[in-house]
Amino acid sequence: MFDTTKEDLKDILRKIDEGRLQLPDFQRDYVWGDEDVRSLIASIAKGFPIGALLTLETGGEVRFKPRLLAGVRHNGTDPSELLLDGQQRMTSLFQAMFAKDPVRTRTPRGTMVERFYYLDIKKTVGSSAELEEAIVGVPGDKIIRENFGKDIKLDLSTRESEFKQDMFPLNDVFDSRNWFYDWRDYWRALGRDVSDLDRSFVRGAIESIERYKMPIIRLDRRNTREAICLVFEKVNVGGKKLDAFELVTAIYAADHFDLREDWNGGQSGTLSGRRSRIIGMPNRRDVLSQIANTDFLQSSTLLHTRDVRLAKETAGLRDKELPKISCNRDSLLGLPLDAYRKYADSVEGGFIEAGAMLNEMKIIWHRDVPYPPQIIALASVFAVLGKEARTAAAKQKLAQWFWSVTLGELYGSSTESRLARDVPELVDWISGRGQKPRSLDEALFQRDRLLSLRSRLSAAYKGLHALLMKHGCRDFISGRGVELMTFFNDRIDIHHVFPQAWCKKNGISPNIYNSIVNKTALSKQSNIAISGDAPSVYLKRIEDKQGISKQDLDDILRSHLIEPDYLRSDDFDAFFSSRTKSLSSLITEAMGKPVVEEQGTNEEESEDSTKDSEIDEDGES
Repeated sequence: MFDTTKEDLKDILRKIDEGRLQLPDFQRDYVWGDEDVRSLIASIAKGFPIGALLTLETGGEVRFKPRLLAGVRHNGTDPSELLLDGQQRMTSLFQAMFAKDPVRTRTPRGTMVERFYYLDIKKTVGSSAELEEAIVGVPGDKIIRENFGKDIKLDLSTRESEFKQDMFPLNDVFDSRNWFYDWRDYWRALGRDVSDLDRSFVRGAIESIERYKMPIIRLDRRNTREAICLVFEKVNVGGKKLDAFELVTAIYAADHFDLREDWNGGQSGTLSGRRSRIIGMPNRRDVLSQIANTDFLQSSTLLHTRDVRLAKETAGLRDKELPKISCNRDSLLGLPLDAYRKYADSVEGGFIEAGAMLNEMKIIWHRDVPYPPQIIALASVFAVLGKEARTAAAKQKLAQWFWSVTLGELYGSSTESRLARDVPELVDWISGRGQKPRSLDEALFQRDRLLSLRSRLSAAYKGLHALLMKHGCRDFISGRGVELMTFFNDRIDIHHVFPQAWCKKNGISPNIYNSIVNKTALSKQSNIAISGDAPSVYLKRIEDKQGISKQDLDDILRSHLIEPDYLRSDDFDAFFSSRTKSLSSLITEAMGKPVVEEQGTNEEESEDSTKDSEIDEDGES
């Protein structure tokens, strides 16, 4: 549903000037610099190809909000075509060759300036191979100054000065007859014959520009929005890739709805957007601080496609006749505005509820979220079920699903299809209309995986970190459990139980002592107190310095699933074996199924070179 053709550059620029060719509102602003503009002009003047344009006929299913190209004066005309690809090129050519106002462009330093462009006639005729050097950009007043503005290097502010310098103004190129008549007359009066120079210049650069044809790929109005967006991305390889949110924003804008403002809030700051309300101000929900606008659209789309499927099912359709529940890119682009408005408030509330539940499970920092798409799933379930999902029984089911897909490492890939399957299954399971989600059966945790969990790159590593805190582990020094405030105030993070320095001295492999079995959640103060000493030494130091009894400190150690006697005797092997069993039991309880003995992993993991913020006594994690 497209055709290819060529059109005269002059005709395309005229359509831009008349408003018949405009931009879809999602296009970024004009950003080209002075060097880009001069290089483009040189290519046109030489007759070189500069790439095809991509346009879309208006009046079809897809209605993008239009806007004029930069430099075009408003005339109220409705466009017949939208320029999907080629904005920077056509804006540059329109401003430099057609408009009478100066080009607003940037210097190599990024400073915004105004420029008029000229062709130095003698240089243009003299050396076509270096045509770019014959293109001169002058300030908006057409005077080039030097010596801090004290001296005038080139003055083209009048017609006579243009004639005197043999400088042809490019914005006269499509209506140049009078300029050349006057130029020849000017020099004839002074006894100079420029007829040969005139002939060479016109037959060279000027005719090349006047006769230049641009290839155009024209999409007709019958194309779907998915096809249009796909074609745009394939052709617009040199530009900034538009995400689904920007494209949906442009589609909604045609109905006078500003999706960007709905998400981000008003520019004046008087209106809060959904994002700021989800994150929370002034009490910030850090666990939700990285929520993206496309996450919100995915949740809304899950609800919409689920309702569409349910309606078709009620109408009697079955099996393959039923439309799929989906949150992939195509489905996002097909989300109607009325559907977005229908679900947005409940989805917003769903994200807030999801954040609260994550905090309850001791996932407080955004970097500790095992898989960000899990937030979308939780938010969607809360949005569908409302109060029904906030009961203790419902949250217990949600928690079992959450720990299962986390520790089973199921969301490492194909998350869109996982979400489309898990959300409706969770909704039906919680509401009593269906069996438990298939993900619960698919999720497995192998005991040997504990040995290879060594950095927070892994979802299972993050999950175990949170499970220990939820289990009630208390800080070695303060004795406090992990709560929303103490987490940040005490700078809670994962640290070694048997310090690295001690392990190295005693010949223990880094692959062993760096595993999560030898790590636990502690405050920075406790980590400093541990230093690099043997456990028997640092435990005695904590007791003496902090006034903690041996019995109380042993109780704190047990809250971390650590057997105190093995630490006090510096028995690493016994400690490691005992804690492996205890962590396995914790995982079994969270997943509702026992760990298995088979080896292997569902998720590749590499060492984290930055070590995050897990800093021990010697600056290592």
